[in-house]
Amino acid sequence: MNKTPSKFEKLGLDFPYMIAPMVGLSHVAFRDLIKTYTPPNIKPLRFTEMLSTRRLPSERLDSSRELKISEGEDFFVPQILGNEEHFIRPSIEKLSKLAPWGFDINMGCPQSHILKHNWGVRLVGDAHYAAQVVGHVKKSTNLPVSVKLRGGADKDTDLDYLMNFTKILEDAGLDWLTIHPRPRSAAHHEGAANWNIAAEIARARRIPVVVNGDLQTAADAVHVVGELGCDGAMIARAATVRPWILWQIAYLLDPKSTPTSFDSRTLPLDTKAEGKEYFRSFLTFIELLLKHFGDNEYSLQKARFFAATGSRWFLFGHSFWRLTMKAKTLLELWDRVSEHAQKSSGEMSERITL
Repeated sequence: MNKTPSKFEKLGLDFPYMIAPMVGLSHVAFRDLIKTYTPPNIKPLRFTEMLSTRRLPSERLDSSRELKISEGEDFFVPQILGNEEHFIRPSIEKLSKLAPWGFDINMGCPQSHILKHNWGVRLVGDAHYAAQVVGHVKKSTNLPVSVKLRGGADKDTDLDYLMNFTKILEDAGLDWLTIHPRPRSAAHHEGAANWNIAAEIARARRIPVVVNGDLQTAADAVHVVGELGCDGAMIARAATVRPWILWQIAYLLDPKSTPTSFDSRTLPLDTKAEGKEYFRSFLTFIELLLKHFGDNEYSLQKARFFAATGSRWFLFGHSFWRLTMKAKTLLELWDRVSEHAQKSSGEMSERITL
């Protein structure tokens, strides 16, 4: 395995590739699916979806679906959304009972209902205000604290502004940060992410800087770390179609890396093999939804959203998504996907236009 970038060593992280927080996707069943494809010799971070600090203090750990974790789950990071210390402090206290690896602050969500509270990407517009939020979280925990932010609060990405903004967060005690190098105006992820922006900031900061956005293949992730000089890579939507992408990254770095449950199967390395594995992974995902949430409308919606996200990498992906919409239960969906997998050639695209 390649040597971990030195800036992550003090945090005890030996594999700087991770799976992003994604609304509606980063629940326990998805995190468990990623773990199914993770070799035991690597410990990648897996994030929850964003959690509102205004809701967290009144939520119950034993009944909230968003707060559910797998037995013995480690290296997971709750992502919190908020700016007020009197909400942040009890939220961190409650989440700490789950034994997370660290905490992440959302400074990237561009949705209007988030912005009206001065949450999400709105914090990028005021560096000193954002630094206060970092301070609130740091005072509430001894665990690593990170920020995930967008490349700009409004229109074009402003590198000089980001340099100053990230320095202020670093001086406030932030342990590491993730940059999604698209501005707020690219609310639906249009256009290619400018990885070089994150790389320039990584060279200027003492803390680790991870890049997120438009990373679709294992080669992308290895490139931004090994060649561009980012300290880590965070994969988002591509992980819904390639839940084995961390295994592919580990394989590029060390071909001996193999998940425990895959001793008799090989890593899918080309798009044809990946297409076949996708349907297997979808069936596993259904089983994990059943395990954690049961056969109900909530689980069915999660399965449909997972399909809608990942099926974009298939030429006939829309027909597969429509198949998921016809099923009335998860068990029926399992049967439909299993039957579809036997008929479909299922070859994936390596990349799509996001």
